[in-house]
Amino acid sequence: MFRQNNIVLIGNSVTEQSKSIAHLKKRVICIDSFNDADLIGEKYKNNNQCGLVNRQTINILKNLKLNKEDTLIIVSSDYDQLEDYYDQLKNFGNVIGNNSETILKIQNYKNLFSSLSENNIAYPEIYYSEDDINDNAIIKNTFISGGLGVRKYNQDINFNNFQDNEFCQKYINGLPRSVVFISNKNKEFAIIGLNKIYNKRTKFTDYCFSGAESNHGISHSELNTLKKYINFFVKHYNLVGINGIDYINSDELYFLEVNPRITQTAFLYDNVFENGFIDAHIQSCLTNILPIINSNIIKNDKFETLFAKSSFLFNYDLSSFDFLLNIPEKGVYIEEGQPICTIFASSDNEKKTNKLLLDNILLVKNKLKNIEIT
Repeated sequence: MFRQNNIVLIGNSVTEQSKSIAHLKKRVICIDSFNDADLIGEKYKNNNQCGLVNRQTINILKNLKLNKEDTLIIVSSDYDQLEDYYDQLKNFGNVIGNNSETILKIQNYKNLFSSLSENNIAYPEIYYSEDDINDNAIIKNTFISGGLGVRKYNQDINFNNFQDNEFCQKYINGLPRSVVFISNKNKEFAIIGLNKIYNKRTKFTDYCFSGAESNHGISHSELNTLKKYINFFVKHYNLVGINGIDYINSDELYFLEVNPRITQTAFLYDNVFENGFIDAHIQSCLTNILPIINSNIIKNDKFETLFAKSSFLFNYDLSSFDFLLNIPEKGVYIEEGQPICTIFASSDNEKKTNKLLLDNILLVKNKLKNIEIT
C-alpha cells in the first residue's frame, strides 16, 4: 500500500471515488461540485459546475495546510485555463495521473486528428467552415467532458464565434460506447471494462452523459480496434492510470474522444481490483505495476442520472432507497438541467438489470413527482 495518508479527490462528482478508497483508512478530502450526502470523508464545495481545478480549489488546499510529502491528489475533472493550476497543485502534494502537458496535447484537436489520420484511426469528419457541412453536425469543445457544451449545429451558428478549442464535427448515427483501461509509464496497458453509454438533452447540452451499462460484449474485430486505439494513446501521449475512450459503433468504429483521467464509469469495476479502482489508479502511477484484474467477476451494472426539468429546493428523504448514488443534501437548491441523483442496478444478466433499473427509476420518480426531465 502507498505510504501517504492524505488523499485529495477533485472533480465534478467524486462520491464513488470516496467510497472506493474509504476502507484504506486514509484521510479522504473531497473537492467537488455537489457535496452530496453520500460522499465519504471531508467535503469542500467547488462552485464550478464542471468541477474544474480553479482558484477556489487552490484556496481550499491552502487553508487545509496539508503535509505535501504525505498527500496524493487525484483530479478527475479538467483544469481552468486562466492559470497553470496543475503546476500550483504540485505545491500541495503528488498529483497522480496524467500531467498538464499530456492533457493540453490531447486538447489540441487539430494535431490530435492529424495524428489519428496518420495511424488509420477513423473519426467523424471535421468541418472547418459552414460551406463544408453537408450532413448533420455537432459543436464540441475539447476543454469540456461528459457531453457538457455539446450542441447540434444549425445555420444560425457562426464559426467565427466559436470559443477556444470549439470545433464542428459530423454527427454519426450509431451506438455510443466506451472502453476503460489502465496503463503505466512502461507503456503497458490492460482493458478494465467495456460500456454502453447513454445521453440526455438538458438545459446545458444536447448530449449530456447520463448513464452507462458495464461488461458490454463485443466482437474480436471491435476488441482489436479498441486495443489499437489504446495502444496509440499510450504510446503517443504516455497515458498513465485509469483512462477512457468514447467511440461510436456504426458502419465502422469511429473514435470520439479520449478522457485522460478517471472516468465516470470506472466505479462500475471497483470490485475487479483487490483494493478498489482508486487504489489501482494510484498504484499503477506510483509503482509502474499494472494491478491484477479479476476477470472472473462478471456482473451487469447499470446507472442512470436524473436531471431537473425546473429549478427547485431539494427537501426529500431518499434514505430508504439503497440503490441511489450522488444523493443531494436536504436544503440544496438544484437548478434546471442539473443532476438530481443517480439510480443504480446490478444483477448477473442484462435483462434482469434493465428491469431492476426501470423499477428503481419508477420508485424515485413517484417520490420526486414531476421534477425529472424525460
